[in-house]
Amino acid sequence: MMLPMEGASSLLQPAPPGIMPGARSLIAILIFGFATLSLAHAQKGAGPKTDKRLALSVNKTLEQGHDAFLPPHISHLLGISPDEQKVPVKQFAEMGEIIKGFEVSATNHNDIVIFVENHSQGESTFYLLSARGTVRKVVSIQAGVGYARAPTASDRTDLAAEKQYWLDRLAPAPPKQNGKH
Repeated sequence: MMLPMEGASSLLQPAPPGIMPGARSLIAILIFGFATLSLAHAQKGAGPKTDKRLALSVNKTLEQGHDAFLPPHISHLLGISPDEQKVPVKQFAEMGEIIKGFEVSATNHNDIVIFVENHSQGESTFYLLSARGTVRKVVSIQAGVGYARAPTASDRTDLAAEKQYWLDRLAPAPPKQNGKH
């Protein structure tokens, strides 16, 4: 620590450590900036919890799902099989008036298909997802005629509900803790 010089004005004396105005603000801004940057980088790399649950769902489907095939015309419309071949998948399906399914390609685990079929109305929708959960393509079938299309806002909403439906069944979220023991 420097001692004040005799006869020097009090304005020329060095400020005691830790009292510099603005220094605390600057340090706080730098710490906040580094923390924000680190958090953003960690979130980008790890992905949200939904991605982890999707990965668990894919693994469970590959390990325990039923052997099935994606029909040639559907695999072609989804862009999975350009030469219109049936594609082997592992599948979980729920049968009823509305049939729902979650499929993972046995050969390319990045090809995930969630589908909803309503035979009484002659409508089916197939969503092709990536392993990160991003919708890549939508195929609609109405009265036996199928066509691929770009996902709409309505498709994204419907897919979010279907995806949540399967995540809740295949990789349930752990119960929330309320802090009481």
